[in-house]
Amino acid sequence: MMRSMLRMLIVLTASVVYTGLAHAEATEQTLMHSIRINAPPDLVWAMAGDFGGIQRWSPGVESSRLVLHDRNETGAIRLLRRRNGTQVTEKLLDYDPGNRRMAYTYVDGAVAASDYWSELKVLDAGNGTSIVEWRGRFKRLAYWTDTPPQGQDDKTVFTFLDNAYRYSLANLKKVLEEGR
Repeated sequence: MMRSMLRMLIVLTASVVYTGLAHAEATEQTLMHSIRINAPPDLVWAMAGDFGGIQRWSPGVESSRLVLHDRNETGAIRLLRRRNGTQVTEKLLDYDPGNRRMAYTYVDGAVAASDYWSELKVLDAGNGTSIVEWRGRFKRLAYWTDTPPQGQDDKTVFTFLDNAYRYSLANLKKVLEEGR
């Protein structure tokens, strides 16, 4: 009797744990920022679409170094050193200069999110102006739990990436319009 009750307790406990794990999946988050730049799209793309040159316009990036393949070749890997001292490696998934579009993801390092995918596009807005769109799709790092560690919650990762996109695009506009 005692053994059968113990077995039943183990089965029930395992069921509860399994059910809890099955439901603990972080929600995919998305963000998109766009900015109008008073510069022709080909000039904007020459800077924003340079996978190895993000440090020229993104204020949070101290340096960028290609570690695999050529600059704008699909499959290229860049190592970014952020101004806060952390490093991240990113991979160029798709590069389409004809449509002024590229997509990339995190590979390793001090990543801010899991399942991260980012797309940057430069659109012709007419009259020598451009619209740059930057989209991101991601989950928090601790996606498997409903109670992530401090600093790895949905709001923290969203705020980090939201600020990075917003400030980078504002600085891209400044660099291109002021001709720095």
